[in-house]
Amino acid sequence: MPPIRPHHKTRTGCKTCKNRKVKCDEDFPICKNCTRRGIECVRSTTGTKHGSTALVRSMLGEQTSSNQDIATILRWTSTGSSDLLTLELIHHYSTSTSYSLSLEHGASAFWSNIIPKMAFDPRNQCLLHAILAFSALHIGHANSTSPFADRYISAASAYYYQAKRGLHIADTGETADINAVLIALSLVARYEFATSAVAFPSLASDWYFTIRAIRRNIHEKDRTQLESSVLCSLFAAMAPSLLFTSLEEEFPSSLSTLLSTTHPAPDVEELNDVSIRTAYEDSISYLERAWKAPLNESVGIWWYIMPNAFFQLLKEGRPRALIILAHYCVMMKRVTQEGRLWWAKKQWGNEAARIISLLDARWTPWLGWLSSQLDEVHNTQALDFAGIDFLSWLNEASMQEAVIGQTISGLHTI
Repeated sequence: MPPIRPHHKTRTGCKTCKNRKVKCDEDFPICKNCTRRGIECVRSTTGTKHGSTALVRSMLGEQTSSNQDIATILRWTSTGSSDLLTLELIHHYSTSTSYSLSLEHGASAFWSNIIPKMAFDPRNQCLLHAILAFSALHIGHANSTSPFADRYISAASAYYYQAKRGLHIADTGETADINAVLIALSLVARYEFATSAVAFPSLASDWYFTIRAIRRNIHEKDRTQLESSVLCSLFAAMAPSLLFTSLEEEFPSSLSTLLSTTHPAPDVEELNDVSIRTAYEDSISYLERAWKAPLNESVGIWWYIMPNAFFQLLKEGRPRALIILAHYCVMMKRVTQEGRLWWAKKQWGNEAARIISLLDARWTPWLGWLSSQLDEVHNTQALDFAGIDFLSWLNEASMQEAVIGQTISGLHTI
């Protein structure tokens, strides 16, 4: 019998693996063995390298508000750089990033306290990674001129791909927490929105697939589970009776006449097609909901609930669809003037101006309000910082026949 190979026993693994008599990979805060089996990853509170998951949970229950609190966390945990980065990102999320997700006090408490606690459930690794990714992106964005910015951007990218993998696994599994999945999808969508060089999602983009996945999860999952969950308050933004006006100006009346047959706009014959007319009506109705929603919900709600048929009309460059889209750009231009919504800032005014420039003189009566909301001078050569403007977005979309025709049934595979 060959001799047993010498090895060093680890003292820093989790108790769960120790009790099962298997080697722990020591991933923090939850090891891969426990993640794979969907069981609790228990760690010792003393003499460990990584510290305790329970400790981090308790720390997140209250906002860390002083350097002494931070020092306490660090003293109880590893001096390893990856662990310190994780703690830094969790702390930054709870005390700063979470408050950029909502401008309402009640919702801010939800994002800063309840969501991190959900993320430490062993089933919810995708949510934890989404939090870490968005927090790292926030730090990198806020310190873009710092020599350390690349470190955070690299960490953000790594955690983002981990979150996407976790969401793909959750989408095909039976044990996923629907609350955590939807929140993780929401954070991933914001990440993709923030890092996209263009204002609109390509039909083959990750963001497009993510918002479709959000819609699918909301529509197909157990409604009673959703309605009784901690997410109920977030869904309230989609109920017209619960909305309040966040923009000072009323919803533009010009859109109400865009579909009129009494004083018809050009190309009125297209409105005889019931499916096309319905797509326009729904898109205007959903845009009005977004217009009246709290500022933070208005940023993404339109894309989440907009009918798929409207994407087809945009792809075809239908003037009515373009006018509706230009109104969305004006709304975004105004709501993102609030500095905390760093992740939603694009060149919205320039995008609206470019869309208007695509329309001929027949549509002038429906463009007056839009033009009044834009700056007098627009630099048409600077519509986005990556050299990809709305025109190229439409051109790209026109080549996506297979994508637009298919039913989105799952997350885009990484």
